Order: sequence, then structure tokens, then C-alpha cells
Amino acid sequence: MNDENEHKKITAEDEKAPGLAANYLLMGAGSMFTSMLIAGFIVGYFLDQIFDTTPIFFLSCAVLGFIGGIQQVHKLSKRLDYMAPKAEKETEDDKKSG
Repeated sequence: MNDENEHKKITAEDEKAPGLAANYLLMGAGSMFTSMLIAGFIVGYFLDQIFDTTPIFFLSCAVLGFIGGIQQVHKLSKRLDYMAPKAEKETEDDKKSG
């Protein structure tokens, strides 16, 4: 009898959780942030080599890459917010029809 209640709790929690696509979206957010930061470091390094300055462009492009990475992660996390209410709506529709 306890096993049935635990099973019901697990399925109720699973219905509220975003689907498998959300996991891929979050993995993409991490790789997007990392790539933006590394790109900022690389561009800054080459600009320092071209203009013969030491850390100015390296640090400023790293900060810009960090800010750009944060913006991209925020943009992707907004998509996750839109995915969750849709899943909740589908479960409510299923309960009404069932």
C-alpha cells in the first residue's frame, strides 16, 4: 500500500517537471556561457598582440564575453519558463477529459 502512494507521489512530481528537452536546453546554456567566455579571452588576446598592449583588451573582452554569456543563459532560461506552464496545462486538460 505504501508503494502505491510513493508511486503516485513520484508521478505527480514528474508531471510538474519540465520534459527531456529542458535538460538539453540547460546543457546548451552551460556550453554557450563557456564558449562566450573563451571567445572573449581569445579575441582580447589577439587584439593585445595586434596593438601591442598587455592586459587591456584581454580583460575587457573577457568581461564582455562574461556579460554576453550571462545574457545568452538568461535568454535560454526564459524558454524553460515557457515550457513548464505548457506541461501543467496539458496535465490539467488530461484530468478534465479523463
